Amino acid sequence: MQTKSINFAFASITLLLIAGCASMTTAPSTPPSATVRIREWSAAYYGSAAAGKGTLYFQGQRHHFTISGLGAGGMGAQKVSATGKVYNLNSLSDFSGTYQGISSGLTLIEGKMHAKLTNGNGVVMYLAGETEGVASSIGAQAFEVSLTD
Repeated sequence: MQTKSINFAFASITLLLIAGCASMTTAPSTPPSATVRIREWSAAYYGSAAAGKGTLYFQGQRHHFTISGLGAGGMGAQKVSATGKVYNLNSLSDFSGTYQGISSGLTLIEGKMHAKLTNGNGVVMYLAGETEGVASSIGAQAFEVSLTD
């Protein structure tokens, strides 16, 4: 009985934190510099690891990239399909680099995720997407993004 109470409390706290983080990861209403599509796979047990690929749509052209990362917080495994808006991207060379930020999501077979990531060049990505698997995630993330073409 005590285990069920602890699990219920953990789930309740997670949902509240996710709701709070979702509001912090909402993109501005101004037009973005570019857009992205990302497919990523992640696994977590208090720490997390992720790998994936994506496409950047910038100045009428498509550019492919890879993404890999580490983070703190979360449990489970999931596949993420996300789209997003990119701000402050003035040059294609500013896109690659290490992005840091916060993300949140809850997946019970299917779910949602939100993230706001910023790199050292001031480029900001706001991501929202669908998840598949069984996982909860909330916390700090660091992703390495590299253009492949």
